Amino acid sequence: MGINDNHRRLAEQCIAMARAADDDKDKALWLALAQSWVRLAEHVARAEAEPATAGADRHDIHSPDSRDPARTVS
Repeated sequence: MGINDNHRRLAEQCIAMARAADDDKDKALWLALAQSWVRLAEHVARAEAEPATAGADRHDIHSPDSRDPARTVS
């Protein structure tokens, strides 16, 4: 079972917990958690589909851009 499948399985478990919950606040919490697992699964799927782009994005976040007006020149 891949990591993406695991995230989706966890989302399904959260939905089952929401169905079993008596309290509306608990149901909402479980459904929000399920939605987070689904979003994470979708993110992983996109990252696996475009591994070169995902690596470049991470690099750009940590590298200062010379066009950034807030960047000071030493």
